[in-house]
Amino acid sequence: MGNGHPGRPAPKPAASPRRVRGGVRLRAPDAGRLTQWVFDRLLRVIERAASGAALAEGIEYAKLGQTKRLAIEGGRVSASVQGRLSRAYITELRMTPFSSAQRDELVRAMAEQAIYSAKLLAGEVPPNIEDVFGPLGLKLFPSAPEDIETKCNCREVKPWCKHAVCAAVLLADRLSAEPLLIFELRGIPHETFAAMLRDRRALTSQGPGPAIVYQPQIPGVSDAPAPTMEEQLDRFWEAGPELEAIDAPLRAPEVSHVLLRRLGPSPFTGPRFPLLGLLATCYELISQCAANGTEGALEAEDAGGEEEPS
Repeated sequence: MGNGHPGRPAPKPAASPRRVRGGVRLRAPDAGRLTQWVFDRLLRVIERAASGAALAEGIEYAKLGQTKRLAIEGGRVSASVQGRLSRAYITELRMTPFSSAQRDELVRAMAEQAIYSAKLLAGEVPPNIEDVFGPLGLKLFPSAPEDIETKCNCREVKPWCKHAVCAAVLLADRLSAEPLLIFELRGIPHETFAAMLRDRRALTSQGPGPAIVYQPQIPGVSDAPAPTMEEQLDRFWEAGPELEAIDAPLRAPEVSHVLLRRLGPSPFTGPRFPLLGLLATCYELISQCAANGTEGALEAEDAGGEEEPS
């Protein structure tokens, strides 16, 4: 008869879990996490959620690498945790996703806070990020056990079995290295959130004037990563040989007076003449003189060099 026969008791599990080769393992405390505060904050939530053997064994599972797979997909964490029996347990963690209205409100609030938006666009999550979420009645990272919904197909006491603890500890470790993944768990891909934040920042920075109507994008240039200041201190003021390869012919812009349109109406209302109209005229005259001068220089170069004085 097989092991599943109702007349036979189920086999007792071994005293220790079946070891996993190449499993997802909790990093050592001295691994130098980029955002240690993220790990510490989530660990406090886990310690409040579980206790006793479930907490101790779950943390030990994470240290031993008992997790065969840990993935953040579709707004949830899915983990395959190997326990004492032959088949691994499937464990899921979820957080309440933000609605579309909440997402838009967050983008608006963060765009108005330059320090937060700048750090987020640089791939950083500041420790005081919740200062933006709090006034909106929201929170980005969980602060209580009920903020994390757990699901596991084991037979242990729920909601926080040792497999859920293991998955949650590994999630905290993962978020300490990639904190922007928290937006994925809130139902917003961080690439989408960053793009919305950039667009909102562009509108916010232009003031009360007309919206930006032209923003040129040059493939391979606009999207190229820029070197850091430290990497180019010794050659910061050097143009480099790439300057000769730039092809920037003078021609009329696709949209006239782009800078003036972005700045919006003049704050000076006292003068009799319209300041924007005066600046627009100056820009046109300067551009015309520059274009005429360039055309004359190119004609002289094509004729065989500089023109000889008459």
